[in-house]
Amino acid sequence: MKISLRSKTISGVAVIEAILLVILIVTAVSFMTRIVDEMLVNRAKTTADLFATTTKDAVLSYDLASLEVFAEELMSNPDIAYVRVKNQNGQVLTQRGKPEDLARPFIADISLMEVQDGIFDAQALIKQGDFTYGQIELGISIQNTQKAIAKVRNWSISIALLELLLVGLFSFLLGSYLTRQLSLLRAGSKRVREAIKTGDFNDVNVSVKGSDELSELAVSFNKLIDSLKKELALNAEQKQELQILNENLEAKVIARTQALSEKNNDLLNANREIKETQQQLLQAEKMASVGQLAAGVAHEINNPIGFINSNLLTLKDYVSAYQLIIYETEQLCESKADELNTKLDNLKNLLAKENVEFINEDINDLLSESNEGLQRVTEIVSGLKLFSRVDSDEMQPFNVNECIKTTLNMVKNELKYACDIKMDLGTLPKIPMNVGKISQVLTNILINAAHAIKATDKFGLVTISTQLDQEDILIKISDTGTGIPESAKAKLFNPFFTTKEEGEGTGLGLSISIGIVTEHGGTIDIESECDEGATFIIRLPMGIQNIQETL
Repeated sequence: MKISLRSKTISGVAVIEAILLVILIVTAVSFMTRIVDEMLVNRAKTTADLFATTTKDAVLSYDLASLEVFAEELMSNPDIAYVRVKNQNGQVLTQRGKPEDLARPFIADISLMEVQDGIFDAQALIKQGDFTYGQIELGISIQNTQKAIAKVRNWSISIALLELLLVGLFSFLLGSYLTRQLSLLRAGSKRVREAIKTGDFNDVNVSVKGSDELSELAVSFNKLIDSLKKELALNAEQKQELQILNENLEAKVIARTQALSEKNNDLLNANREIKETQQQLLQAEKMASVGQLAAGVAHEINNPIGFINSNLLTLKDYVSAYQLIIYETEQLCESKADELNTKLDNLKNLLAKENVEFINEDINDLLSESNEGLQRVTEIVSGLKLFSRVDSDEMQPFNVNECIKTTLNMVKNELKYACDIKMDLGTLPKIPMNVGKISQVLTNILINAAHAIKATDKFGLVTISTQLDQEDILIKISDTGTGIPESAKAKLFNPFFTTKEEGEGTGLGLSISIGIVTEHGGTIDIESECDEGATFIIRLPMGIQNIQETL
């Protein structure tokens, strides 16, 4: 069976396009599913760990009322299906959720593909040191996640089908054009044979449309015929052909411009959806940072609160002693002459018993220690207020040294078991900056330094220095950790890239940090050798002129 050129063109282009679109759809859906899976796993682990930290004190003290409140607060999240708190013997201390969800046997899920019942199950241990006091079991509904994946898949398929339809139409028009040109040339050759016999060359020329090889063949054919005609007729026909070519070219330019405009709109829509997804990932990383700091901040606050409470109990005993002394003194003042000696002896005995001299000396120490503890709590709360500005776009004059000190107060508990801190802070002016965001950059780098030092199994050192460099402020943070491999330096600031073990990092911390510093008109450089630690150099301009519109 004879197959026409048009059919070959249509079928060939359609098959190639179909294969490419299938590959594109499968790749896009797989990539989106993998990203959503990683986000769900990280979110479930972070939520379970954070809730375990929140409920640890209540479990240790068997405070069921607090556990009920914590469970109710967690269930206020719309996608939390259930939560259950058990003690070390497996006894349920509290649980919330639908009865059918709580009645299900608990099996922790590892990935989204394993979920068969529409709920992603996760757990976390409630530990104090090496001893486990209980565990958290919770479930996250994946209904919205599945809807989002289905929406992306349907959207991709719809666009692919539309593009396949447009390619088929284009192939049909292209095949029709090619065969039409060949037919015109074949008909023209027949008319030439007749014209040679009759000598009448009118209506012998074939029409020319386009500027491709077939059109060039048609032009050559017409030139061959025109060479037999008179010079004036030849000039007129050539002018007419040129006009036709210009008209066809303008029509094609308009059509292609419209097609490019449609493609550009599709790209803008896709870019908007990618940006929305990126914002969700950034928010997830911010919540992970807050969760990472929560336990350390609680520990840092509990220490001063503990000895303040102890001092208050001692002061309460001292006040009771003073009240008793005042009472005996009043009795002495009101006593009669015959009772004066007895009352005076009672007062002396009481003064000797209560050791008033020691109380007078100890009270000042107790008040001084309590004041220092309250000052420590005030500093920590001030740091929390600073870190809470991470979602704000406010720019204000601030001293980088003060930002470093406040950030160290926030991450102190994360660092003190891994390394010593050495600071060499120069004299700096205030510069316009988003304090919360710069604090987040410092937090990410300092915590990464602590993790790198812990990986060496040695107690290390983190050195922080600041200095002026012409019109810039330099912040250098050096550690004695494992260092950064040469192969990883180029990808270190890429989203989702991490050198940590699986499950220990999202790969977004440094990506967010470079974005924040770039928004401030600055840069981040790295100096590192394997097994010799790393140095992060942050450069911030003192007068920011090129801050992005987002600020």
